[in-house]
Amino acid sequence: MKPKAALSKSQLPGLDLALNPYRGCSHGCIYCYAPDVLRMDNGEEWGSFVDTKEGLANILAKELKRMAAGVSGHGEKGRIGLGTVTDPYQSIESGTKNTRYCLEQIFRKKWPVCVQTKSDLITRDIDILAEMEGLEVAITITTLDEEIATLIEPGASSPERRLAAMEELVGAGIKTWVFLGPIIPTVNDSEEELTELLNAIHGAGIRKIQYDRLRIKPMLRERMGLVFGNKMEDIAHMANDPKWFARISNHVEKTCKELGITSEKAF
Repeated sequence: MKPKAALSKSQLPGLDLALNPYRGCSHGCIYCYAPDVLRMDNGEEWGSFVDTKEGLANILAKELKRMAAGVSGHGEKGRIGLGTVTDPYQSIESGTKNTRYCLEQIFRKKWPVCVQTKSDLITRDIDILAEMEGLEVAITITTLDEEIATLIEPGASSPERRLAAMEELVGAGIKTWVFLGPIIPTVNDSEEELTELLNAIHGAGIRKIQYDRLRIKPMLRERMGLVFGNKMEDIAHMANDPKWFARISNHVEKTCKELGITSEKAF
């Protein structure tokens, strides 16, 4: 597909602009909010397609040049969120290099960026990431249990590979933190598992996390219902229960404090 623009305004905290080199996602995470955000009602099954935004890096270069001229001398450049809707490190990225080409443009224009992914393919680009100013990388992880990971995020890198990627990024001196979420009632919310996961994150060298609960949206609920069946009613009820999330928050923050990890709620 040929996009008309590269950047759009971001509604996410801490991000001013959004950049998504792909449309669709091969990770197929059943908890993904993207189909609801994109209002996908055309029958396409999330996880079954990935469209490359062709020529995006060239469009991005022109937009950054124009925007830089506008902020020169009065104000800072806005932070770009790379992968706010679709993970920028799709499996096809190894061949298309669409994300890498965009990173090269951002590097040349010295624009601050936060790269968000759950793919260990990001380690391929450590050479350029390590040289970028105002860069941070956020790795999403939900569980250490391979069976659960395969169930809820079938096309994503395994938890083991994500932890290895964290360690490699940190070792290269790249500012890296973890998005722990969504935390799903009865699926990955046991105190024992959360403690084990936080210890593994700490062991990979991470010292900051954001965490969040499952946020129920119509299409998300439908997809999860296909996997969890009647159990979905209980999951949805608990996910919207402030007492449940308060208990989870207390445990996550207490454990993080003990480990020396800075923790904050995502929203």
